[in-house]
Amino acid sequence: MRADAARNRARIVAAAREAFAETGIDVGVEEIARRAGVGMGTLYRRFPTKESLVLAIFEEHVDALAVYAAEVASLQPLPALEAYMLRACQEMDADRGLMHLLADHGRPDLELRLGLDGLRRRSGEILEPLVTRAREAGVVRADLSTGDVAVLLRMLAVAIPTEPQPGDHDRAHFLELVLGGLRHQDARASHARGRQGW
Repeated sequence: MRADAARNRARIVAAAREAFAETGIDVGVEEIARRAGVGMGTLYRRFPTKESLVLAIFEEHVDALAVYAAEVASLQPLPALEAYMLRACQEMDADRGLMHLLADHGRPDLELRLGLDGLRRRSGEILEPLVTRAREAGVVRADLSTGDVAVLLRMLAVAIPTEPQPGDHDRAHFLELVLGGLRHQDARASHARGRQGW
């Protein structure tokens, strides 16, 4: 991709992310093009459909998580898994509106549904070594699977209000509750003793 084409693509994705966050997934592509400062022809050359643009944003999230998974791979098994899950939640917070699509199995668009399925599979492949290492080290439940963690992360993505009210717990609070349930009994006891020493 030429440098100017790459810049246009990056501007379109950034503008779409901003527009989706502000007004939801149904924002018009004309508004996205206006925010990106490009013509409709340029937008359609890069992204023939709005669904392809949505998938590009999700793909950026997955790419970022792949990089982070490699970074935390040198940590001990439990901290590595917990750090990855926390980062995944932070990625969700960056685009909360789009993350609701992860749990919307009723969307009729085939392109979007198949694209999301593919990104879920790739996310699972990124997560698998972290879960396997933690399970083999005995620091999480012996029956914990990669699919379990993926479902829990999707639940966190859609269960927390986009605009929490004063006094509501944030996603980090619920993630800590989830992590407490995933840890092996000995790991939970050790973690609790560590918190008491803070």
